[in-house]
Amino acid sequence: MQLRIPFTNLSLRMNVGNAGNWHASDGDFSLGNLRGAVTEERALGIDAVYACVNLYARTIASMPLVLYRKGKNGKERATDHPLYSLLHDEPNMNMSSHTFRKIMEASLKLWGNAYAWIEFDKYYQVKALWPLTPDSVFPQRSRKTGELYYDAILYDGTAKRLRAYEMVHIPGLGFDGISGRSPIRQFAETMGLNLDIKDYGCKFFKNGARPSGVLEHPGRLSEEAQERLRKQFDRRYAGSANSGKTMLLEEGMKYAQISVPPEEAQFLESRKYGVNEIARIYGVPPHMIADLEHATFSNIESQDINFAKHSIVPECVNWEQELMRKLLNADERKSYEIEFNMEGLVRGDMQSRYQAYAIGRQWGFLTADDIRAKENMGNVDGGKTTYTPLNMISSDLADAYWLAKIESMQPKGGEKNAKQE
Repeated sequence: MQLRIPFTNLSLRMNVGNAGNWHASDGDFSLGNLRGAVTEERALGIDAVYACVNLYARTIASMPLVLYRKGKNGKERATDHPLYSLLHDEPNMNMSSHTFRKIMEASLKLWGNAYAWIEFDKYYQVKALWPLTPDSVFPQRSRKTGELYYDAILYDGTAKRLRAYEMVHIPGLGFDGISGRSPIRQFAETMGLNLDIKDYGCKFFKNGARPSGVLEHPGRLSEEAQERLRKQFDRRYAGSANSGKTMLLEEGMKYAQISVPPEEAQFLESRKYGVNEIARIYGVPPHMIADLEHATFSNIESQDINFAKHSIVPECVNWEQELMRKLLNADERKSYEIEFNMEGLVRGDMQSRYQAYAIGRQWGFLTADDIRAKENMGNVDGGKTTYTPLNMISSDLADAYWLAKIESMQPKGGEKNAKQE
């Protein structure tokens, strides 16, 4: 009997004559290697990983997710469509849209996949979206028909096989066109090293941030006396809580400390490098996860713009295309569009915004009401008036304009006759 491990090229084999024990079938992999493996839950204990995942999750969750209706005069919010409230306010009866998107994005950044079961009503209209943990969903493709389906454990604990149209699946980077790869598994060595450094640091500082010392005795101690002395010494002087206490030694004993500063052991440098390495994996500027060593006032703003442009925008497109594909049919996609409203993310400071508004107002593509709406203010009388610059004209009207201008400068017939008289 053989069981394939999802999302890997490993399988487990059971021999009937081997007391029902499982054996790995590929490479040097063994069940013993599963103990202490770097999992998504363990990696979340690394502060840099948690900060990166939380940054993406709260950023995606904070931007309004809006259903727009396309029209001749542009697009407007389709607030009368049932899907609008589902995306913008409440995807299911148990959570807000913010919570839903935060869960989904965190799953995507840890497991490389985000899943949500689409619950339909009796009219086959979308009723609710239920996020599922990625480790409880297994994508499969039929070898006979090529159809994609998902074996999943739902929120109520029941197992169900879902068709592709019943599942919102937002994948990360992958190569089979179905599933994304987990960044944690892809960089397991990096994550494992950071976990080891963290464990070392905990043990290091638990012992008073000092390596162990040596007790020198002029005579010879029995094993029982040595054990009793060690326990007594650890109880009185070991640990940061006992740091600085006056040490009392008997029978001519001396204490010699073996000191290895953390800087010499490159402990601090290793932690700094680990933070930058994880930030690089997730495409996050270090200053956004509280690493301000190389941050300056001049480069922080440009890094924020680059993060929004190269990290958040592609993430939003990934979301939007999957939601459009699964929640709207072909006819609806011609009239509706699902988009994240990113204006709040790229607004900048007040001076920059007002300068941009002034340019838009001056060149006639923004009205006063447009500007006030962006600042969450109400409309005003005459707020829909647009202004056109008088020193510019379209090229197709240029010839007629100059001919009319030249003609207007010519003296009229009455004026000419008056001069002649």
